[in-house]
Amino acid sequence: MARHRSWRGVVWSALFVALLFGATGSASAQVKLSFIDSDRIFAEYEKTREAQQAFNREVQELSRTAQDQKGEIDKQQRRLDQQSPMLSEAKRDQETQALQQKVSDYEAFIQKNWGPGGAISKLNEEYLRPIIDRVHKIVADIGNSEGYQLILDAADGNIVYGDKTLDLTDRVLSRLRDEDSGKIPPAGSGNTTGGP
Repeated sequence: MARHRSWRGVVWSALFVALLFGATGSASAQVKLSFIDSDRIFAEYEKTREAQQAFNREVQELSRTAQDQKGEIDKQQRRLDQQSPMLSEAKRDQETQALQQKVSDYEAFIQKNWGPGGAISKLNEEYLRPIIDRVHKIVADIGNSEGYQLILDAADGNIVYGDKTLDLTDRVLSRLRDEDSGKIPPAGSGNTTGGP
């Protein structure tokens, strides 16, 4: 599964940080910043692995269907090549048109599922969106409750250097796991504590 990153978002974040530091001048010491590493969160969070496995199962089914269609096309092409010298022109044209229709159907299937905005992209979004939303709520909750003005994502290339004491990744992972186990209510529910 792929997470989509917007370069526009990276540029805007960098511009915002530059303006923030430039505009605050000597008050920049009062700005509270932190960061997370969403790639690490996705790599270490168990629910992401579960979502990846479910996604892979669905993609494998679509891949099998595509392989079956391709196999039928190849089989029909070989048969047409072998029988072509013996077929009448009308029968050869009929078989060629049938083959072309199968190829067209196969290409439409591939485009519908693997093309831009296709089923694979939608499945990816379906499996990842709930996890991404939870991470965003937890980060917003930490940011609001602890007075951070800005929390960046190192995975998006916004962080060139970051003091490890500013890294909230372990806390986000811990909160995700605590929510899953029922130790704390979900972020954004209005009942959260400051967290670990």
